[in-house]
Amino acid sequence: MVPPVRTLAVASIFWVAASWFRFAQAESISVATGSEPVTFNRHIAPILFRQCAECHRPGQVAPFSLLTYTDARKRAKALQEVTAAHLMPPWKSIAGYGRFIGERRLSESEIELFSQWAAQGAPEGFHGDLPDSPRFADGWKLGQPDLILTMPEVIPVPAEGRDVYRNVVFRLHIPSGKYIKAVEFRPSNRRLVHHAQLCLDTTGRARARDAADPAPGYDGTGKPPGQLFPGSLATWTPGHDPVPLPDGMSMPWPEEADLVVQLHLHPSGKPETEKSSIGFHLTDQPPRRSMADLLLLDMKVDIPPGEPAYRTWSQILLPIDVEVVGVFPHMHLLGREFKLTAYPPDGTPVPMLWIRDWDFNWQVYYQFVVPMKFTAGTRILMEAVHDNSEENIHNPNHPPRRVTWGEQTTDEMSVAFLQVMPVHEKEFPRLGLERRGFQLGIIRATQPPPAAPTSSPMP
Repeated sequence: MVPPVRTLAVASIFWVAASWFRFAQAESISVATGSEPVTFNRHIAPILFRQCAECHRPGQVAPFSLLTYTDARKRAKALQEVTAAHLMPPWKSIAGYGRFIGERRLSESEIELFSQWAAQGAPEGFHGDLPDSPRFADGWKLGQPDLILTMPEVIPVPAEGRDVYRNVVFRLHIPSGKYIKAVEFRPSNRRLVHHAQLCLDTTGRARARDAADPAPGYDGTGKPPGQLFPGSLATWTPGHDPVPLPDGMSMPWPEEADLVVQLHLHPSGKPETEKSSIGFHLTDQPPRRSMADLLLLDMKVDIPPGEPAYRTWSQILLPIDVEVVGVFPHMHLLGREFKLTAYPPDGTPVPMLWIRDWDFNWQVYYQFVVPMKFTAGTRILMEAVHDNSEENIHNPNHPPRRVTWGEQTTDEMSVAFLQVMPVHEKEFPRLGLERRGFQLGIIRATQPPPAAPTSSPMP
């Protein structure tokens, strides 16, 4: 079993913005020079279309659109302020601590453009400079799924009281010769869903418990109700966008297995309901590499009232050479800061992820642009900080009260999932997943791996 953990976390802000599912850094926008005015059409619109329009458009989660000059002009000062403060786009990882797919970080020159534009009175500019408006897949962020499942009944959530855990069982049939490449979870009511976990069950126990419970699904806890899906497919949280498995990876689906979706629902202050859908994107390419999720976890959380910097941590020693594909950090409302660092046998620290301003409403799976390769004996350390003071605007308790580890949103957690692949396929059993009791995101290769891994350590 992985040694117990302790953690680092961050303060947070309410900015909802663009999808982070982009596989390359977009080209930087040219900066106005000399007396050239900064205009919406030439300078500002390309940034907004690329980084913000995914959410800031009609019918999406953001409270207003930014697709037109009229939309942006009346918010020019606000755009200057939130970009200068790095609140928008809402990308939480700090530059230099990992390189991730779909980063929404603005360059300093782009931030300066917003400042100049607001100072110059937010001019529109020449219409011929305006790029085409972005196009988005209607509804599903990765395009139309190959298969869609929707809950047959709504789950009622009371106005107040404890959080609700319900496990919903689906019969999922994946056609022969097809494999799961990506999954998109869509809540019908984002205000209610703390998280959703996707699991498979080959035992039939989940279906039996569902049949014995007259309500939709059956009661659950924070424990996954089966074997978790791998890495980016496993969990939906607020702010999370779908990310396909990396090249060479896909998820086989056992015949007759059940899909079990665990919903963690948090009362909103009025009676509401939830009826989720799940979209599956398939491929005909079987997995060529094995993969598993490793868990870093600190359950020794006991935060005194008023404590502004309570620290938690956890570490794991890698028994084999691995490539780390991505990491999913998780904390609750008291989170302030989160840091993940690798210490290879030579002791030289390798930064993996640093979130200095944790936001419970913006939790994502961080998939590296290039998987990070570490040798056997590398120690990976998770550190976190939690703020239980009155100054934490996200503290649910006023005055603050003692907070311990727990599954309720008003409890606290300190967790990180590492999605890893063995460098040498034959060494995969040495991860000791069965001995450690892990049933987290395990995929076995069904084809020979490439002659040699193509990835390299992050510089």
